[in-house]
Amino acid sequence: MRLGAVHIATLAMLLTAWLVPTEAQAQAIASWNEMVHDYGTAHENDGEQRCTFIVTNTGDQPLVITQVKPTCGCTVAQYTTSAIEPGKSGTVDVTYSPTGRPGPFEKTIWVYTNSMGEGRQRLIIKGVTIGSPASVSRYFPEEAAHLMVTRTIIAAGEVTKGKIRNNIITAYNATADTLLLTCDNNTSHINVVAKPDTIAPGGISTISLFFNSMSTPVWGINDDNISLITRPLHSPESEEKTAVINLVANVVEDFSQLTDQQLAQAPTCTIADTKIVLNNLAGNTPVTTSLQVKNTGKSDLVIHRVMSLDKALRCSINHTLLKPGHEATITVKVDPTLVKDGLLNSEFTIISNDPASPRVTVRVVGH
Repeated sequence: MRLGAVHIATLAMLLTAWLVPTEAQAQAIASWNEMVHDYGTAHENDGEQRCTFIVTNTGDQPLVITQVKPTCGCTVAQYTTSAIEPGKSGTVDVTYSPTGRPGPFEKTIWVYTNSMGEGRQRLIIKGVTIGSPASVSRYFPEEAAHLMVTRTIIAAGEVTKGKIRNNIITAYNATADTLLLTCDNNTSHINVVAKPDTIAPGGISTISLFFNSMSTPVWGINDDNISLITRPLHSPESEEKTAVINLVANVVEDFSQLTDQQLAQAPTCTIADTKIVLNNLAGNTPVTTSLQVKNTGKSDLVIHRVMSLDKALRCSINHTLLKPGHEATITVKVDPTLVKDGLLNSEFTIISNDPASPRVTVRVVGH
C-alpha cells in the first residue's frame, strides 16, 4: 500500500519533533545561604535579635519575592522587593523581639517567590532567651528547688474512675548552670515525665503528671505530693534541692451509661439525719457518736469511703457492703483539742455506688 504525499509530510514532521530535543524552559531559582538561623543564647535585656537571609538567583529568569509572612507577631521581616536578576542576590532581614518571652524559641517565616517548583519556602529562626527577672516572675511565678515553675499546686478536679488525667507544669531554668531534673514519686497512681530532664540556662522543661484513677484505692479526694529534685551539673559547690508539688484530684464513679432498668434496680444510700449536734466538747476527752446508714435500694450498696477533711473529725464504718435492707454504723470521733475556739462546724462525706446520691454529706456541729 502506497502512502500519499500529505501523509508522508505529516509523518516527517512528527519524526522531526521526536528526534529534536525541546529547549529547557527558562526559570528563576531561589538558592539560600541558610534556611535556619540559630541566634544562640541571648539576654532579654539585650533587645531585638537580627539576622539576614541571603537568596541568590541561580536560574536564568528574574527572581521576584512576592510576599514574606512571619507566623508570630514577635517577628518582623523586610525583604528585597525589586526583581533579582540571574546571578544576583537579595535579602530577607528578620528581627525577633525577645521582650516578655523567656526560654527557647523557634519561629517560621514563609517566603513566597516565583522560584521554579516552589510556591513558598520556609525560613526558621531559633535560639534561647535568658529572661529578665520581671518576665520570669510573670510566666513562672513559683519557685521549686532551682527552678521557676508555673505552679506548685495542681487542682485536677473530678476524675472518673478508670480515666487518666494529664496535668502540666512548665519549668524554667533561671540559673547560670545546667540542671538535672528527677522526680521522687511514692504513689502508684501518678506517673511523672519531665521532657527534657536536662535543662540548660534559660531552658524550659515540660513536666507531665499523669493521674491514673484506676490505680488509686482512694475514692473521693486524693491529696498527693510529688518531689522535684534538681542538681546543678557544673557547680559542685551547689547543693541538690527538692521541691514539693501537691496534686489534688477527686475520683468519682461514672453512672452515665446506666439504663433506666439498671437505675430502677440501683442501691440507695439512706441516713436518718444529715446533721449531728454535739454539746460536750468543753474538755480534752474525745467525743464519739454514731450514725446509721441503710441500703433502701434493690441491689448491693458499696460504701467506697467515709471521709472528712477536718483533722478534728475521724470517721469509720463497720461494713462497706450492704445488701438491700441492711444497715451499717458510721462511728464519728471528735478531738476537742483540734476544734478551733471550741466551736465545731465540720462535715464528713459518704461516697457510695448510689447513682442518685453518690455523695452524701453530714454536718457535725458542737461546742
